[in-house]
Amino acid sequence: MCSFRSTLLFCLLPLTALAGEELPVTSTIQEVKVFLNGAQISRSASKSLPVGASTVVFTGLSQQLDPQSIQVNGKGGFTILGVEHRVNYLSESPNKQEVTDLQERIKKLEHDYNVEVATQQVWQNEEQLLLKNWAVGGQDNGVSATQLQGVNDYVRTRMTAVKKGLLDQQEKLTAINEEATKLRQQLQQLQAQAARPTSEVVVELSAPAAVQARFTLGYFVHNAGWTPAYDLRATSVDKPIELLMKARLVNNTGEDWDKVDIALSSGNPTLGGTMPNLRPWVLEQPIMLETISTKGRYREEMDSRAMAPAAAGNVAMDLEDEPAITEIGQAVVYRTTTTEYTLDVPFSVPSDGRPHTVGVRTHTVPATYTHYCTPKLDRDAFLYARTTGWEDLALLPGDANVFFEGTYVGRTHLDLSRPQDTLNISLGRDKNIVVERVKRKGYSEKPVIGGKADRHHRLGHHRAQHR
Repeated sequence: MCSFRSTLLFCLLPLTALAGEELPVTSTIQEVKVFLNGAQISRSASKSLPVGASTVVFTGLSQQLDPQSIQVNGKGGFTILGVEHRVNYLSESPNKQEVTDLQERIKKLEHDYNVEVATQQVWQNEEQLLLKNWAVGGQDNGVSATQLQGVNDYVRTRMTAVKKGLLDQQEKLTAINEEATKLRQQLQQLQAQAARPTSEVVVELSAPAAVQARFTLGYFVHNAGWTPAYDLRATSVDKPIELLMKARLVNNTGEDWDKVDIALSSGNPTLGGTMPNLRPWVLEQPIMLETISTKGRYREEMDSRAMAPAAAGNVAMDLEDEPAITEIGQAVVYRTTTTEYTLDVPFSVPSDGRPHTVGVRTHTVPATYTHYCTPKLDRDAFLYARTTGWEDLALLPGDANVFFEGTYVGRTHLDLSRPQDTLNISLGRDKNIVVERVKRKGYSEKPVIGGKADRHHRLGHHRAQHR
């Protein structure tokens, strides 16, 4: 009987271990919605599930993952029993080869530096020993003049070699230190690509039958975002301004976005979505305030480009003389509280912490041109473009590069946070306008006319001429 029980217990042990085994899943990023601060990641994966309960683990995720934002869905008739987040410190994200090479070179230089320091100490010890022997040899201890001369010659020869050895060692240490400093600075630029711990999402499942399950995993990550930037181009004073909206995307999440669908949102989830409550200051009796709720409107606008089909027959389209396209086709969606720009072409943003610029859309803005000057402070005349219609473009505040007649003029900031329909954009100094400031002589007279004194003043005036 005891033998039978022992055999039965031994047979059940592998089944219990199998039921608690975790099934690792490798997922790929399909879509990324980038906010002004943070990004929403959408991954997809598939896995064969056995009948009954099982545990699936999504591995290799960003350490910057927000556990409260995890969403797991899928298809396959299975039931999701629970979702858990954990950090795996033993399995780090893959190191970039360039980072690995730099770390190996720095490690070798540090070893070489220590070797040269040890050699330098040997020269220093010999120098101290020679000085001690020289001092002993110079004392009145019965050493003959010939012997003393021989000691001096030996010490002089060795001291010369020691000094040269110390100088050579110092030059070697300086060279090694300079090269190591450059490599460390380069490594610091690529530090975002270094290996770091990864996140894992553990999902408890139950399937009525064996099935090939398809999963979608979504979560919010920090250390990512985008900032708007603009190019303002004015070709002449009788044409409108061309405005190119650009996006500078930064990814420092530990996950590379390799040819994924990217959408840019004007929202910022890190600010929170709860309106603060202003507590009333009650003097006598509490006053009941009635709240009025309004529903926002939703409208959707599609603004995508399509290339014209090639002409039929033997006529071939010649693309060599066609201008380059500076923006990626996109669709603009105006949601209730935010604006989204969805790029039509998959885009790649590596996790290197550097800004990657992509053109979003181009606007043509009507403008009128005029000159302004302040002769008391600067005698140059400045050309300004007065533009209107900004409230209909749904743009965000940002820096802008200004170009006039194909020449870079400078940078300005488009402050679009305040309600205004006209913006003044400086297009730089206009050297074709000559401004001259002339001050006329001022004097005072007091003639008596009808018993009253009249005082006359002549003020200076400004004259502007076109060259």
